[in-house]
Amino acid sequence: MFNFHTYHIIEGEASLLNAEAATLQPSYPPQVALSVGLHPWHVSADWREAFVSVCAVAERTDVWAIGECGLDKVKGGAPLSVQIEAFRAHIVLAERLQKPMLIHCVRAFDELLALRKEVEGTAKRMGRLPQPWVIHGFRGKPEQAKQIMAKGLLLSFGHHYNVETLRSVFISSRPFFLETDDLPLSVRQIYEQAARHLGVDVSHLARLCDPRQTLFSRQIP
Repeated sequence: MFNFHTYHIIEGEASLLNAEAATLQPSYPPQVALSVGLHPWHVSADWREAFVSVCAVAERTDVWAIGECGLDKVKGGAPLSVQIEAFRAHIVLAERLQKPMLIHCVRAFDELLALRKEVEGTAKRMGRLPQPWVIHGFRGKPEQAKQIMAKGLLLSFGHHYNVETLRSVFISSRPFFLETDDLPLSVRQIYEQAARHLGVDVSHLARLCDPRQTLFSRQIP
């Protein structure tokens, strides 16, 4: 089972660890990959100084994703215009390194999808596809999920999610992922909960929600 977004290392559990770029350790357990970025809660007027640390480590081979980064109209640490500026910098970094983006978005999906449209246009002119964007901890309704997925974005679900949304994404045959976010627990609990709601075997869900099969070109144990 793969934990798509976590702040905790669980022994023996494959995961994408959200790590602090400025204090990154030289190495991590082999089953742990990293994501690095500036959370919108921590974006301030001087975000560029902190972003230097992100850029300095983003090329590491154990950094598989850029983020968590994004937009938050409720708890954002800076005005939305500043958050967008910082988010654009993450987009440029992700496209340059060809790494997916892990995104936090609260009440700013219109702005997020507008930015995605820009990125797609730029990528099309360059004759390639943009890097995947994954919304983590998605709690929205099925209609919102459908709109987001129609724009090419993917979803990851944590402990709290809309059951009907999870079911609608499951039957859509689009890739989706499961995570613990900041909860210090095994992702198995999330998989077991989701499996009950979907009426499927946990082992089937573990294969289905493994981003190493659908999102990342690299493999970890």
